[in-house]
Amino acid sequence: MKTFKLTAKKILSSDIKLSLHALDNLSTLNLFNTIEKTSKHILITDENVDILYAKKIIEQIEANGYNVLKLIIPPYDKSKNLQEYSRLADECLNYGFDKHSVIFSLGGGVVNNIAGFLASTLYRGIGLIHFPTSMLAQVDAAIDFKQAVNHNQGKNLLGSYYPASQIIIDPTVLKTLDRRFIVDGLSESIKHALCQDRPFYDFLEKNVENLDDENILLEIIQRSIELKLELMNDDLEDDFDETIKQYGHALGHAIEHLSNGEIYHGEAIAIGMCVSSEIALLLGLSDERTRDLHYSIFDKYSLPTVVPKKYSFDNIWNKMKYDKHSLNGKVYTGILQSVGSMALTKSGEYGHYIEEDLLRQAIDKNQQRIKK
Repeated sequence: MKTFKLTAKKILSSDIKLSLHALDNLSTLNLFNTIEKTSKHILITDENVDILYAKKIIEQIEANGYNVLKLIIPPYDKSKNLQEYSRLADECLNYGFDKHSVIFSLGGGVVNNIAGFLASTLYRGIGLIHFPTSMLAQVDAAIDFKQAVNHNQGKNLLGSYYPASQIIIDPTVLKTLDRRFIVDGLSESIKHALCQDRPFYDFLEKNVENLDDENILLEIIQRSIELKLELMNDDLEDDFDETIKQYGHALGHAIEHLSNGEIYHGEAIAIGMCVSSEIALLLGLSDERTRDLHYSIFDKYSLPTVVPKKYSFDNIWNKMKYDKHSLNGKVYTGILQSVGSMALTKSGEYGHYIEEDLLRQAIDKNQQRIKK
């Protein structure tokens, strides 16, 4: 028998541009230099963002000599599924897409994710440019190579690693968002502060009442991106990097999925991070002060901190088993030793595998905080 080995390397790279009023001046960003004018392109947005920004973006694309078709999906996570992906693929192919076509995604994380997954699969990869318009997308969802849609069993179970060539971030568009959506996205910024940067935690704590100041938002977004990129410019599966990116997400994704859209992503992972702080305390890897700092900052931003009792432990545990890091009936999470410092396992790793009984204890401790 002869055996063979096939090896190939590909660098994933995205150029990120962050600027106030960036979406008003696309021609100044060298955005169109590499896009084929003879190909057909599409812009994917959702029903809410379409009303606010699609016309302005399409006019600028067309003014630079490109054919672009607008496709609209329903808002929120309910659109991030294979049925919507299949519909969009049909639209692209019927429109006359080719290998040089580009998908422009204009919207929040849902739009960015489904557009990214679509771009990664059509012709095994076509052009992708993100215009993230939500806080969550600007600090997290669009700042990634992960593209995905949901499955009935859980979030982001079907996906790929694929880069957008350009990510254009304009904090001024956030002024159209309700505060709930702003703080929902800030949950990911708080995650980075908790795991990587105590001074950033202090800055967020100090500016909870200043979210209407676009310069404060610009500073928060910039620092969030800097901290996330520290985790992404090397091995995408590195133990340390992955535990930070996924901190609070195993439980958070389960709660988000079970809520059927009632609890948003950032709200769900805020709960997940608080439970993770209870796990750290139970394991003796952290202290009450670190746990309390979790609850304190999420309370200040009016983010939820407690697992709703209407979701049974068994349902939560069953959903968590579909998390990609779960192994042999245990779920995976990072643990904080203190704010800005991750705790190691006895074997010197950052990812901790948590058994069912320990998670049950942590959720019980967490739910004791429910106000009577």
